[in-house]
Amino acid sequence: MAATPDLQVYDLGHLGLVASIVDQIGLVQTVDQFVGPRPGEKVSTGMALKAAILNALGFVTSPLYLFGHFFQGKPTELLLGPGITPELLNDDRMGRMLDSLYAAGVTELFVEVAKSARRAFPFPVRALHVDSTSFHVHGAYGSGEEGQTDTGDEPLVIRLTHGYSRDHRPDLKQWVMNLICADTGGIPLLFAPGDGNQSDQEALVPLLARYRQSLELGEVVVLDGASYSQENLGALRGFSWVMRVPATLKEAKVLLREELPQEAWRPLLPGYRGLEVESEYGGVRQRWLLVESQERARMEEASLQQRIARAEGEARKVLGRLTARTFACEADARRALSEASGRLPLHRLVYLGVQEERQWERVGRPRKGERPLAVVYRLRARLEVDQEKLERARRGLGRFLLATNVLDREGLPPQEVLRRYKDQARTVERGFRFLKDPLFFAESTFLKRPERVMALGMVMALALLVYALGEWALRRRLWEAGSSLPDQKGRPTAKPTLRWVFQLFMWVRLVELGGRWFVLNLAPHHETAVRLLGAGRYYLLE
Repeated sequence: MAATPDLQVYDLGHLGLVASIVDQIGLVQTVDQFVGPRPGEKVSTGMALKAAILNALGFVTSPLYLFGHFFQGKPTELLLGPGITPELLNDDRMGRMLDSLYAAGVTELFVEVAKSARRAFPFPVRALHVDSTSFHVHGAYGSGEEGQTDTGDEPLVIRLTHGYSRDHRPDLKQWVMNLICADTGGIPLLFAPGDGNQSDQEALVPLLARYRQSLELGEVVVLDGASYSQENLGALRGFSWVMRVPATLKEAKVLLREELPQEAWRPLLPGYRGLEVESEYGGVRQRWLLVESQERARMEEASLQQRIARAEGEARKVLGRLTARTFACEADARRALSEASGRLPLHRLVYLGVQEERQWERVGRPRKGERPLAVVYRLRARLEVDQEKLERARRGLGRFLLATNVLDREGLPPQEVLRRYKDQARTVERGFRFLKDPLFFAESTFLKRPERVMALGMVMALALLVYALGEWALRRRLWEAGSSLPDQKGRPTAKPTLRWVFQLFMWVRLVELGGRWFVLNLAPHHETAVRLLGAGRYYLLE
């Protein structure tokens, strides 16, 4: 903040957009009502949470222990309310806020905020995507076995322990974030923290069942193959679901490798074809959709060529060992060649004959009439790619198997089954990539207590909620208004990412001069975004 006796300049940037979205979903009121009053606090829990979300979406390297520093030079009272200064937003206040969120129940509170967001922005939902990811932590955190579970719906404390690391940091302990996101914009509707060694197969379906009433689930639920098991299919009775079938299942292996006539395939989405079969796996009637992707097939063909090259190197070693051996007779040599050839995954050994070798009692030329001690045979063979094996390997390239218990093909056509599953990449997985971006302030956590890690996870998920909701709302309103914003090359676009919009506001400043307020560097495209997101009061346009 630059200051003179008559002039003060504040860095406003895109924070007014974030604050406006938070206001519209009623986050502060919902949280304060859920948590309850805290006598003597100058900054309520809800307001401290709003400040944390502003910090999270500030896209600067300001981890939690620099929380108060983030608001230095920013119009804190405009964003958060009269009397709220950066000095009040210190580490102690943040710690108490995290404790209050944990005590209130982070999952239940998140669901309430998500409900409020859906009322404020009535976005359509056709499918719900369920997935998880891990976040590593720094510190010992005891033995990792201190987690306890109460008799209610949520663990008292998650276990920060070693597990399968999506961050590729197996040396660090971790915790797991579970999200349920709408297919519209990847907006999260449920957040739940989990143990660092959580099994998705055992955790995600019970999570759905536990919060079914809270979420008012009526849409198709999309899960990955980890949840496809007989036990989970039974637990999902009453749900409409789409899942990937694991390729390890015996029935799936047959279908994925089966040679099928061309006329059996039907076009699905561009670049995809498929066919349907009926199944009753796990005692549940369902439709299996065998899908073949052209792009996936090209990628797997490239991988197959690499496998061929690696397999050839191994096969040459096998051939070398065989040709170095001696055999008592030609039949033994041919039998050994056949057995070794059958074990090769993509090649075969072609018999070229045997070479007779006589073993003598002494070194050198044998004497006239001397009989050899033994006669042995050495193989002559060559290596080549086995076209039959190669054709079998190619037969399943690009294929994967989806299942749904929606038996009505008119209600959920095959192409919609595929589309719902593919949407997973642009919804919940996109959200995880957002949260793991280096610019996000909590990519890895440094808190001392698992309870606060759980609460910080909720702050991260709420930041994703605000971001995804803002991006969807802005794009929708640009389309409805027939308007646009400039993209990175200055061309008009009606589908900007919210991150790019935030960058457009980089040089927007708030100025106080002689008791009057001004906003500097606000161009027409800034005003368009401000009005469409209802942020006029933060940019003095109301």
